[in-house]
Amino acid sequence: MIETKTPAIVVFGLNLSDGLQTFVQAGHDFGVEVVLIHEPFGGDSPSAGGLAELYRRRLAMVDRAVEVAALDATQAVGAVQALAQRYEIQGVYAGGEKYVEVTAGVAAVYDLPGPGLRAASVSRNKLMQRVLCRRGGLPVPAFALVESAEQARDFMVGRGPVVAKPCTHWGSAGVRRLDSTADLDRYLLDHAAEQNGCALLLEEYLAGREVSVECLVRDGTAIVTSITHKGKGAEPYFVETLQVVPAELTDHQRTAYRELAWRIVELTGMQTGILHLEAIEEAETSRVYPVEWAVREPGHAVMDLINWRFEERATPYLVGTHLGRATLPPPVENSERIAVTVFIELPPGVIVEVRQDRDPETIPGVVEFDFFAAEGERVTVARDNWSTAGGYSVFAHDLADLRRILDELDEAFAVSIRGEDGRQQWIRVSHQVRAEVLDERSRTVGRR
Repeated sequence: MIETKTPAIVVFGLNLSDGLQTFVQAGHDFGVEVVLIHEPFGGDSPSAGGLAELYRRRLAMVDRAVEVAALDATQAVGAVQALAQRYEIQGVYAGGEKYVEVTAGVAAVYDLPGPGLRAASVSRNKLMQRVLCRRGGLPVPAFALVESAEQARDFMVGRGPVVAKPCTHWGSAGVRRLDSTADLDRYLLDHAAEQNGCALLLEEYLAGREVSVECLVRDGTAIVTSITHKGKGAEPYFVETLQVVPAELTDHQRTAYRELAWRIVELTGMQTGILHLEAIEEAETSRVYPVEWAVREPGHAVMDLINWRFEERATPYLVGTHLGRATLPPPVENSERIAVTVFIELPPGVIVEVRQDRDPETIPGVVEFDFFAAEGERVTVARDNWSTAGGYSVFAHDLADLRRILDELDEAFAVSIRGEDGRQQWIRVSHQVRAEVLDERSRTVGRR
């Protein structure tokens, strides 16, 4: 008797985005189970306790979770081989930046849809991206790979600010603006242990507005394109604290960003999946530059925002492409809907009081509100994506609905901070959304 195997899509690595539930539901709608292969949770940030709980909640969403000590290519293929005794593996999916190449390798071995090994490899290395763009005729800032403090100082001679980037890190980890050789020396001293052999890229600082461009790609063709506005915390760090779909752009800007993304798909030979491209329009020249890109689902719940904007059909379409369902109709954008994700950044100081008069998640439109800090805790400027105080998303039907949701949120929750100057003030967790989405404002910001 031949045992019937259960169809499945395998996800490598756990994404903390709240869109996992939508991903799992889409898998079920296609008749497949979602199996997760993941590493143990690890983290030493101030938010580690809250993130660990979030990790456990995510694990409970999938049909089956398999933990491995270290998820490299060998462990991944071995785990899939074991799963294949019970499951018919119909697709594989990268749950985070760290697992892009592993997932692409498994897809190649099993002849499953994916971005392709070349696109995956290039997307994981910022220096390779710079060289590929230069050879492909795309604009890039002056850059250099440096392996010593002397090389770094030589690059800075005669230049304005530069940005330091570890070549293969993600989540804004280790990315800093350096204005002087003194800044450089402090950076190299502070991050010597973090680098752990990772090569360092230095490049000229670009001032301008940054967005991300997300393309759903099928068989080498970008089928759906969405553009996200990105807000960030204080420099010299480049922590993304706000994501808004759609970005407010002129038709000319939108065309320029789309064409840049399509050119990246072409240059890398990307096949199937999602391209997440960060790009910047330089303030002085209005020229559009690629910052970096990845061939996986964007972080910061951006895929969830896009899914809301596209009438809850973008994630199912993405899952379908990874299952090889080539006849799926592309999702259609709802021109009124707005979606926002906020990573809560508080001003430096000590938390005096956390006021919560109502559970924010009971407010219609607020999606999974998390706050990890506590009274008496000292907070500082966020230095990476894991050192913010919490986060939440808002799905609004239009601008008026967004304003209504934020008003209710501020009535329900606020934080009192005693600043470094000794003054105490109440902070609304909606302040950045109001400044960058609801209020008239300058959209020109400094960026790497």
